[in-house]
Amino acid sequence: MNQVLHVKTLTIDDLSSLEAMETGIEDDYVVRIFKRLVTSKSHRLFGLFQDDRMLSVAGYSLFGKKQFAMLGRLRSDQRFIGKGHATYLLTAVINDLKASSHIRWLGANTHIGNLPARRVLAKIGLEQGPVSHYLTLKRPDFLTGHTKGHAWTAVNTLREKRHLLQSLKTNALGTFPYECYYPFPYDDAFFTNDYLEDSSFYISPDHQRFVIIKNDTKKHDYSHVKYFWDDHYHQPGFFETLLHHWDQNPGNTGCWIDFSPRGFKNIPDLTPYDVQEPWILYGQWVKTSN
Repeated sequence: MNQVLHVKTLTIDDLSSLEAMETGIEDDYVVRIFKRLVTSKSHRLFGLFQDDRMLSVAGYSLFGKKQFAMLGRLRSDQRFIGKGHATYLLTAVINDLKASSHIRWLGANTHIGNLPARRVLAKIGLEQGPVSHYLTLKRPDFLTGHTKGHAWTAVNTLREKRHLLQSLKTNALGTFPYECYYPFPYDDAFFTNDYLEDSSFYISPDHQRFVIIKNDTKKHDYSHVKYFWDDHYHQPGFFETLLHHWDQNPGNTGCWIDFSPRGFKNIPDLTPYDVQEPWILYGQWVKTSN
């Protein structure tokens, strides 16, 4: 007799089922922060079960006034792979999101080389989007080929910060890198007063460029740089601005910079950076307006 598969929202009582899965992930952070994930209003976790055995787990996090959902934390029991469990579970998660009245967009971000995950994302109807290169500037003394100049001028008022974001005409990234690992469509929903208050804005002397730097923590502390053009190395004072912010936040391990594929190719020397494999964003609009 076939055992019936069922999906349910996870609670703290399901931790032992998660721990019993053989995912092949050593020191899985989902296990470590499980209680926070299942009790938070901005995160949800789902499990695919066969009787009492959890076969797969996945979830989502909400951003941008809870209008944008990022799928993630997908892992499956390696003893039962190749049976379509991930697709089954994510389809149920997406149906849950689409049933919500406030979700406008949903998506997922994965390594460009993670072909199994990309196949699953395509199967569940998410469209392939921009590729991002995540580099962390850790050895600025090795920087070469950049145009030197004075650090850019700080922008201090919320009105000026919001005006800069809303006046952007072109965006080489194709996304708004809200946090490290979390790029989203460029949308006003992310430009809340709290977010702008916590972000440092700097504008170039000719007022043609600006950069946003926000401290972020993903295991380590970073100065997360948001720059929407590909001319990092040609703008006088750009890197001096990054280093100025880093000097003011010495606890950060480096400057995390999101580069477009073209911006990445423009880097003359990768020695100053820690370089990750490129990531690719998949997504789908559920509603185009509030």
